[in-house]
Parts: sequence; structure tokens; C-alpha cells
Amino acid sequence: MVDVTVIIGNVGLQLFILLLLAFSSYMAHSRKMKIHCSLMGAALFMQLLAIVFVMYPSFSAFSGMQISSQLLVELWVHHIAGILVMLLVIYINLAVKGSVHFLGEPYRLMRPVVLLWFLVLLGGMHIYISLYPAL
Repeated sequence: MVDVTVIIGNVGLQLFILLLLAFSSYMAHSRKMKIHCSLMGAALFMQLLAIVFVMYPSFSAFSGMQISSQLLVELWVHHIAGILVMLLVIYINLAVKGSVHFLGEPYRLMRPVVLLWFLVLLGGMHIYISLYPAL
């Protein structure tokens, strides 16, 4: 059985992360890069916690469920794109700090990665609505 409080809590956390991303973008445009980097680090940390403690166990539970092939494809696209976002955010962070060599300018990837993160978040919301329409 699905714990509704976990679902609602995760949706709330994802909306909070979305607000962090928006505020972090504002800080970057205001040239307050230290605040921007701190907010992005916090958003990444919260997202990783949500993945490990909520999303992965939920995804594992779907293995025994009968879901449509369309929703299964959506789940896989969501998870692969989400993993790509997390890896890119970590990579950009390491490149900006000088820990890894980056071909080109890491700042050019920031906007597309935030856009992809936003799309993955919307996809996750759609998955919740598809799986639990009564919520």
C-alpha cells in the first residue's frame, strides 16, 4: 500500500526544490554566485535524499504492478533524465570549482540543465497524477 503522506511530502519537497532553483537562478543573474552555489548545493542534496529514500523505493515497488506501457516508458524517461540532471549538476559544480577539466565553458550548460531539471520535475508530477489520480 502507498503511504499518501510520503507522496504529498515528496511533492512538497519537489516544489520547494523548484523554488530553490528559481531563487538560485535569480541570485546567479544578480551576480551573487556564492549564494547561488550554496542554494544549488542544497537543492542537489535534497534531491539526492528524495531519490534515495522516496523515489528509488517507489520505483522498485512498481516491478510487481500492472501499469501501462506508456507509463512505464514515461517512468524510464523520467528516471534516466533525472539521473542525467544529477550527474550534470555534480559535473558542472566540480568543473566550476576546478576539480575536473571541462571542455568549453561549464556556465553554458547551466541553463539547459536547469530547464531539464524543471522538465523532469514536471514529468514526476505527471507520473504521480497518473499513478494516484485520487490524490
